[in-house]
Amino acid sequence: MDLDRRPHVRETGYAARMPLHEADVDTREYLNVCYLPGIADLSLGDEFPQLLVVFSRGFEHGRSSPAARLGLMGVQEIAEGGRGGMMDIVFGLHADAGAWPEHGGTGSAASGAPVVGPNGFVEILETARGLGAPSTPNVVRIAAFEAALEKLDGPSRFWTKSLKVDGWATARTLLRWRDELVDAGWDPAAGWTNPRLADLAAADEAGAVLPPGLADRVGALVEDLAAGPALPIRRIRLIDPRDVHPAGWRRLLDRLELCGVAVEQVPLAPAAPDGTALGRLQRWMMGGGPLDGEPDGTVTIATSASGALAAEVTGQWFAERGDREAVLIAQNADTHLLDHGLCAAGQPRAGRSRASAHRGSLQILLLAFKIAWTPFDPRALMELLAFPTSPIAPRVARRLAAALEEAPGRGSTVWRDAWAEIGEAELADAHGDPAKLKKAHAHLERWLEWVEPEPADPNAGMPLTAALAACDRTIAWAGARHAIDGDQLYAATVALASDVRVALVKLAHEVLPRTLVERIIDQALDIGQDNPAAAAEAAKWRCVPQPGSLWAPAETVVWWNFRTTQEGLQRQPWTDAERQELADKGCPVDDVRLVGRAASASWERAVLHARGNLLLVAGGLDSGDDEALHPLAHRLAPATEKLASCVRIEDALAAPTITVGGVELRREAVRVAPLPQSRPVWPAPAGYRERLEGLIHSATSFEAGLGCHLKWALKHVARLRPGRVRSIPDANQLLGNLAHALAQEIFVPGDPPSAEAAKERAGELLDYLIDQIAAPLRLPELAAQLAEARARLPAAMAELARTVVVNELTIEEAEKQVSATFENALSVRGAVDLIARDKNGQHVIIDLKWTRNDKKRREELEQGNAVQLATYGAMTAGDGPYRAGYFLLNQRQFATLVEGGLIGRAVEGARGFPATWAAVRESWRKLADRAEAGQLIACGVEGHEEHLPADLPIVLEANCKWCDYQTLCRVRGLA
Repeated sequence: MDLDRRPHVRETGYAARMPLHEADVDTREYLNVCYLPGIADLSLGDEFPQLLVVFSRGFEHGRSSPAARLGLMGVQEIAEGGRGGMMDIVFGLHADAGAWPEHGGTGSAASGAPVVGPNGFVEILETARGLGAPSTPNVVRIAAFEAALEKLDGPSRFWTKSLKVDGWATARTLLRWRDELVDAGWDPAAGWTNPRLADLAAADEAGAVLPPGLADRVGALVEDLAAGPALPIRRIRLIDPRDVHPAGWRRLLDRLELCGVAVEQVPLAPAAPDGTALGRLQRWMMGGGPLDGEPDGTVTIATSASGALAAEVTGQWFAERGDREAVLIAQNADTHLLDHGLCAAGQPRAGRSRASAHRGSLQILLLAFKIAWTPFDPRALMELLAFPTSPIAPRVARRLAAALEEAPGRGSTVWRDAWAEIGEAELADAHGDPAKLKKAHAHLERWLEWVEPEPADPNAGMPLTAALAACDRTIAWAGARHAIDGDQLYAATVALASDVRVALVKLAHEVLPRTLVERIIDQALDIGQDNPAAAAEAAKWRCVPQPGSLWAPAETVVWWNFRTTQEGLQRQPWTDAERQELADKGCPVDDVRLVGRAASASWERAVLHARGNLLLVAGGLDSGDDEALHPLAHRLAPATEKLASCVRIEDALAAPTITVGGVELRREAVRVAPLPQSRPVWPAPAGYRERLEGLIHSATSFEAGLGCHLKWALKHVARLRPGRVRSIPDANQLLGNLAHALAQEIFVPGDPPSAEAAKERAGELLDYLIDQIAAPLRLPELAAQLAEARARLPAAMAELARTVVVNELTIEEAEKQVSATFENALSVRGAVDLIARDKNGQHVIIDLKWTRNDKKRREELEQGNAVQLATYGAMTAGDGPYRAGYFLLNQRQFATLVEGGLIGRAVEGARGFPATWAAVRESWRKLADRAEAGQLIACGVEGHEEHLPADLPIVLEANCKWCDYQTLCRVRGLA
């Protein structure tokens, strides 16, 4: 039954829907192949009872194996009098990367004629022999092997010290060695004399129940086929040379021949005519032709320092060729950038995507564990809350994220208030309905488990039950999300968490240290997941993810991303003595060069199969360097220097035409428009005055407006805000927040504490407050800032108390919210850090500042520009007298004006605070009049001074470096 080639049904998720060819059935029926755990059952109803498709390892925990992605690859007709059911298989070492629906051969896919790689081939044979079972992820096998190593009694082994230091890495390495030996025909009971081989034999016997890997499965098939059973396979055609297959596969092919299966080599010969440069290159590669002639465009090496430009030109190249057939080799199985170029040229996307461990929901399991370790990491929790489809409902996540941003910790007043509001809202929505109330309580309990799990010490370890609970939460959430929208990332997340859960159980540890848990998760994430948004589109040309996937001549071969690769690199750990003993006992390990030979053969095969044109494209900053090109480029260098057309794709930016791969690409010059210029005056829009009505100001907004009125108008009037996400404050802000919280706790209304009492109280409160509002300081990377907080903050509180005492002040209130309305409806609101009164009852304003350098605040006092102190004083004291100053926490200094008479670091100022407030109001009035006249001044632009109102009492310096609007006023330009 031939199946129509339908590229638009590549990997459709759980089901592939494909029409049967009209020649095979009377009516046009459809095959629905559904991948279920362990088996895919094909049912066409009573009309076709003789047809059965079984995939023994097709789908496990929501993740398809490479073989399952091949679609109809193992059809076995089993009814008496059926149509035969003898398969004709094409097998290649690299065909598992994705051969259905687009393989690197000729013709359309057909049931009974699969193109498979190692995993797919093993599954066909296991199905035919009834040996199928769910495959075991490598992370589970490593965990089981580590448990076996830890339980191994007896003398010290060669891995003993390594196992104690890093058990997981040791088990992973030893398991790989053990699998290599199994592939070579390893028998643990053969009485090995070499110490390392003897130790590995003991480990293998200790892990007798080790889940089978691919080498074990191949070995089991070799043993099963020893009796020569009949198989539903007529012929196996090998893409790769037989002698580059690993030892286990060579033995399996030998056994298949004994079972009557024909094993043939797919013929390989130069596909291009002898008279072309490509043909001469191919014959030289095969050792049968001289290097003569000149380039004729049939062999092209195109390089570009810009990957985006390479993608653009390659897309245009496909467009110019129209519907001519070609094979696109997407090295590393990634066409993300190329797809942009294809789409821009109106071409179908290739839709290949490199598997990545960093895709969306795959990170949720790791976050679930990060939140549970001590010290608490607010950044991990913020990531969980900000995730688009977070396990926490959006209405809840927003409240908790806001609380976490304000006070990064758990247990603060802000955090408790957020939970109280959430609980009240959820219960209120139930309207007293018992069923809804029960559901609301269940939701609250589940959210609390995610956000506040039982903390675990990273060194002592997390109890196994708690670790399994984290896996179970992730599985339940991802499974529910997948049921809702069918996103394959959620199915992959279910598989990931399930694999980690099984691995944790296999380890048989009562407690699990953090490093071990994270190693396991990283190992499970190693396989990654394709981008679900990378959808392939129907095209005349085919796309294969690896050069070795190409196994038949093609008119044109385009090798995208022709850059260096690690493929083919492998080291074997065996010494000469060990290799000799292995060979003597019938277990000869493969030559260390075998993997490299197999890779080299697959690369050369891609070149030899090009019939008319070969285009090699490399993009990247170093693409022109020899060491950055693919290793095959060095193998072909003697020939390509004479026969290949070398193209610098950058030439496409400066010429009306460029010839690539024998195709002339026409380019059009882009008209360049001049960039907007900066200007100091911008027109105020209509209705500007009306938008000012009801606007509430603050000391900070006054500072912003007096520094740059355009910035103030954009931020406070137009309400233009930069894009942002919730984030955790940096270390400096955390230290400032801690200082304010300490001051609020220590300086309560009444007589101030002594310096010694304040310091002692700060020491008592510090750790408690750090956990509540500055938890990031507990993290290792902020250890220096934590030490600084412990050393400086108690001393700062002591000096603040000493300042209050020596000035004979009484505390009125800390962190007091104040507001006032002045003439012309000027409304101001703010929070004063510390308000005190002197012995005459006059107000004293103390503004706490955590700053690395005290220069800015001292200059404000000297120049009469202390806007914040003047504003707070006017709001607090009104028209009455008051005094004020900055308490610089980091420097432990009280900076104030000489005229105030307060004891501290007195500064001679140009004017007092009431005069500064008057200057602020007058300057604000003049700037407002200028804006109402239609002018907003950009004070960071050169020449703005001449546009400012005359005799402006106070002018602050515009800080363009940290302004969010510097590209709008063109101070910075458009970069």
